[in-house]
Amino acid sequence: MTQAASIASVLKVGELICPFAVVTKDEKRQSIEFEATTQDEAVSKGWDSFAALKDQVDIWSLAREGLQHGVDGKEDVLVVVAWTQGMTEPAVFTQRFVPKANGGFTLLGPIGIQDQPSSELDRIAAGFSEGIQDHPKGHLWDSWHRD
Repeated sequence: MTQAASIASVLKVGELICPFAVVTKDEKRQSIEFEATTQDEAVSKGWDSFAALKDQVDIWSLAREGLQHGVDGKEDVLVVVAWTQGMTEPAVFTQRFVPKANGGFTLLGPIGIQDQPSSELDRIAAGFSEGIQDHPKGHLWDSWHRD
């Protein structure tokens, strides 16, 4: 999520995050970008990578920009879908944000977690928060954020 926020924080008007996956095997991490003619096509390529790689990696995640319904209409969100060995389905994390082009990049409210059993939410949230802080730009998270 921090990498997606870092990219979104410097985008120009009309630019979107190029969907990307981060995969980890043992201690090796690799980032894979999915360029395509449309955002939907790029996201589809990202999901195809999950099907192709999930038996070969320890962790797989896909980050992208998206929209979700909010109280004032559609809201911009950063979306990270994450999966690790032992999970039956990937977890979906969303972070509402204001794009730089709309008055300055700002993260809004808490991270949302979807599609996970409530018994797992605390463990998943703790691991996700640790990942945010471990990123080289994790120290910027609080300065980007507005409740």
